[in-house]
Amino acid sequence: MNEEIDILIAKKLTGEASGEELRLLQSWIDAEKKNAEEYERIAGLWRKADGLFDTVTFDTPAAWNKVAAATVHKGKTAKRIALTDWMRYAAVAAVFIIGIFVVRNLLKPGMETVVAENGNKDVILPDRSHVTLRKGSKLSYPATFAVSERNVKLEGEAFFEVTHNEAQPFVIDAQSVSVKVLGTTFDVRCSEEGASVTVASGKVQVKSKKDTMQRVVLTKGEFGQLVDSKLTEGIVADANYLFWKTGLLRFESQPLSKIAERLAYYYQQKITFADNTAQEVKDQLVTISFNNQPLDGVLDELCLVTHCKWERKGAQYIISAK
Repeated sequence: MNEEIDILIAKKLTGEASGEELRLLQSWIDAEKKNAEEYERIAGLWRKADGLFDTVTFDTPAAWNKVAAATVHKGKTAKRIALTDWMRYAAVAAVFIIGIFVVRNLLKPGMETVVAENGNKDVILPDRSHVTLRKGSKLSYPATFAVSERNVKLEGEAFFEVTHNEAQPFVIDAQSVSVKVLGTTFDVRCSEEGASVTVASGKVQVKSKKDTMQRVVLTKGEFGQLVDSKLTEGIVADANYLFWKTGLLRFESQPLSKIAERLAYYYQQKITFADNTAQEVKDQLVTISFNNQPLDGVLDELCLVTHCKWERKGAQYIISAK
């Protein structure tokens, strides 16, 4: 083997090879039977010794013992290894060490971090997946995805439109949960304490990071949420969950009190009723829709159809009967 092939093998085994590098390596493997056998032997050594390279301090004697154990038959029929063979394995081991400390670090693609500071922000990922990041949220991702998996990290809330690729699952580290998909559209809201995932299309797996036995598989129209360390799933009843992204709201025969409650959640404001507001006023059913309107305009329309009025006192909005 030449040095170029050694490096290609090391990059493949560490998950850092590009598509072109994988194609070149596969061409070499397919060229001759002995090449395929050599690759399988080295890959086997890597799998056996991989744990030795994961520590911060590299244990050289332990590594050589691993390699020796993997290349010598045990018992009375032990096979002697010629000096030239040991030199080859020494070279391979050296390449692996370089692969860990150079390929994984010096050659590792840099991380990109996007923060939606002043409003929602659109992000196009290296695989052409589209992410809408909610104001105040943060997304981190590599400049180039690994061959086997597409990993990103989210803090806050975002809507994902993931490019389909069965050979390269898309995995989101969403603080308290891990979300895994092949290609779909869905919303993720997360914090260190809990999370909520709502699926618009496709299929999504959600797994608790503290208790990996807790996991759910969601399809279109379903949601999963982690609350108080418990992961549950259900059917989406609120079609307005993407209001933060679309600006659209629609309420169909909903009590005024429920609409006020949801508006407070969507606009992140405090909305209450005056103490003397009759229950029948709060219970009246309303069908109404809004399109990218400020809260003041929304309350104007809502009060018009319910014969109410509203006023703002300090940090809260108060609704009362006329």
